[in-house]
Amino acid sequence: MRTKKMVYGGLLTAVGLVLPQAFHVFGQGAGMAFLPMHLPVMIAGILLGPCYGGLIGLIVPLVSSMLTGMPPVPKLYFMLVELVAYGIFTGIFIRKMNVYFTLLSAMILGRVLYGCSLIIGVKLLGFHFPFANMGAFLAGIVSGIPGMILQITVIPLFYFTLKKGGWMIERDRGEE
Repeated sequence: MRTKKMVYGGLLTAVGLVLPQAFHVFGQGAGMAFLPMHLPVMIAGILLGPCYGGLIGLIVPLVSSMLTGMPPVPKLYFMLVELVAYGIFTGIFIRKMNVYFTLLSAMILGRVLYGCSLIIGVKLLGFHFPFANMGAFLAGIVSGIPGMILQITVIPLFYFTLKKGGWMIERDRGEE
């Protein structure tokens, strides 16, 4: 089981690095609209649990930033909080809720933590970046609506297909 989790984790990490590059073919704003990096992180949480989900949420943006410069370094810090939260929350919630409520709950909590990290960055640490204000935060939510719709449609299809095909990793409650 551990080998299977590592293989799935490696595959989802690779997808998390490649998928945003594919979306950039449609223009620089495509990443902010469709949130391609979020998809494999949320899938990792659902399939592999909160530990792997959170770890993939940490690794993908860090490695992507080092290799491609995206997300750019100041924004990277805040995205790390958001993506780690998505991986952890989807991994926790899928045990108690259906996949749709899992995704919606994780999206809301991930965005709340992203917003909190912006507040901490601005108020406590004195960061002053163009994206680190309430207007930019709200604009980011609005511009990301196509990505949220994509997540709510694609991830459940993927989840149900894997489940039906017997490709899910069954976890014990004590495992992680």
